[in-house]
Amino acid sequence: MLRTIVVLALVGVGAIYAVQAPLYALLFYIGNAYFRPAEWVWEGFVGSLHLSFISGAYVVLVSLFSGAKLIWNRRIALLVLFLFQAFLSTLWSEHWAYSWTYWLEFLRVIVITYLIVVLVTDFYKFRLVVMVMVFALGLEQARQGWAYLIVRPGWYNANPVSFLGDNNGVAVGLLMLVPLIGLLIQSTENKWAKSFYCFLFIGCLYRALSTYSRGGLLACLAMSGAWWLRSHRKLRGLIRVLVVASIIIPLLPDAFWNRMQTIKTYQEEEDPSALGRIHFWEIAIEMASANPFVGVGFNGYNPAYDAYDSSGGQYGRGRSAHSSFLGVLAELGYPGLILYILVIFGALRRCSVIHKWAEEGEQSDLSEVKKSALALEAALVAFIVGGSFVPFQYNEMLWHVVGLTIALERIAKQSRVPPDLCSLSDPVRFTPSRAVAAA
Repeated sequence: MLRTIVVLALVGVGAIYAVQAPLYALLFYIGNAYFRPAEWVWEGFVGSLHLSFISGAYVVLVSLFSGAKLIWNRRIALLVLFLFQAFLSTLWSEHWAYSWTYWLEFLRVIVITYLIVVLVTDFYKFRLVVMVMVFALGLEQARQGWAYLIVRPGWYNANPVSFLGDNNGVAVGLLMLVPLIGLLIQSTENKWAKSFYCFLFIGCLYRALSTYSRGGLLACLAMSGAWWLRSHRKLRGLIRVLVVASIIIPLLPDAFWNRMQTIKTYQEEEDPSALGRIHFWEIAIEMASANPFVGVGFNGYNPAYDAYDSSGGQYGRGRSAHSSFLGVLAELGYPGLILYILVIFGALRRCSVIHKWAEEGEQSDLSEVKKSALALEAALVAFIVGGSFVPFQYNEMLWHVVGLTIALERIAKQSRVPPDLCSLSDPVRFTPSRAVAAA
């Protein structure tokens, strides 16, 4: 009962804020999507509220009537084209009824991603979105991470997270979240807040590693390397990495390292998990060869698997592609994969461009933009590496990160204004509309 009261109080506070401004409505939706309040209570009342649908529809309506300036550029066009390719794939799928349900959910994901671009117009709003993502998803996962770290160090945490999926999805999602927590650490001066974010950082990092996901370990190494290589103070960054590693690595047992060793010895040991994954990848390529233009249908790998399985069910029935990129290839065909690569690697490339802009700029605002670009870049690297081994391609968190990269690029462009116009800005943020007025 107490848990129900707490959850309803959180929902009530969020709803009160949501009616005040479109941005708060967006934050309410994101908080609900990442936290999933209906799963925290035994009573079915919270689930009957259909908060995800209602909050999503509400943020769309208030945004349309708020007079917010709609945005259109090449990166948004790629999102629309990818969504359209997914629609065509759904129409031509042999499992169209199955695919249609998932496509409607993905339509909502893309709409919310677009609203992130429209409503996040300065760094303050950008940071608010990141904070909600971190708190809604990271608080419980950090609690589990610290609980395992202190009480059961080295134990395998197989608890799934409905928002992220099984242990592999949890590893990828949390490793994408860790750089965002790092951004909050870097962008606050309050020592208590900084300490709290460090608590979340270590807890979520250990929670990711305690899944024993091999792809998660590779993603962690890639994310850490990308973040460190881009950091301005590499020695200080290296010291921080070593401090965190000295806390976590000694607590990981032999069972963890034995599993990680199978990354390079799976063939000799005939690891059924790794060998099965290779088989699933081969099936994905076969699906794309048979349906090169539209694939087997949006999110349709699982229902189509048995028809293409040449192993006679050796690895089970209705299995997953176990790869975001090959999953897109199988489900949306070669055009879908090309669009997907352009979206993901385009976002990664723009982070690099934003970082370069920030280094060339002289305004203090660009320091926060630079840190944000590094965090988003590290999150995308974690997905690209970890997502190569898990079907994470349609996860809402991934597309929100892509939306944040587009929003951050707009913020960076707004900040790169002539110095004489910068003097006209208020203490919070300079906006293009004021530049026009000043002119």
